[in-house]
Amino acid sequence: MLVLTESNFDSTIKENEFVLVEFYAPWCGHCKKLEPEYNAAASTLKANNSTVVLGKVDATVHRPLGERYEVKGFPTLKFFNNGEVSEYTGGRDANSIISWVNKRSGDFSINIKSVE
Repeated sequence: MLVLTESNFDSTIKENEFVLVEFYAPWCGHCKKLEPEYNAAASTLKANNSTVVLGKVDATVHRPLGERYEVKGFPTLKFFNNGEVSEYTGGRDANSIISWVNKRSGDFSINIKSVE
């Protein structure tokens, strides 16, 4: 899990094909509930050599990032595909997060190299 700030946000989005970003507030109850699930999803994706990177932004500290992506409530998740942003519309448990990003990143498929 990457902790994103104004200094590393743009480079992270540019250097990674797929990035899921959680904009959160430390005092938010829903954010606190999501945190262990989001961390578990990040760990699983990393362990499986996924091309999807999960990151988080404290939008109370890095307000310009939240404003740039029109964050109105917490937590807000945004998915970046080659820099193009879209809304995350999946569930809030680790398995749902993993399934959602895998469907959008192509990580759900394998290459079959021979007929056998």
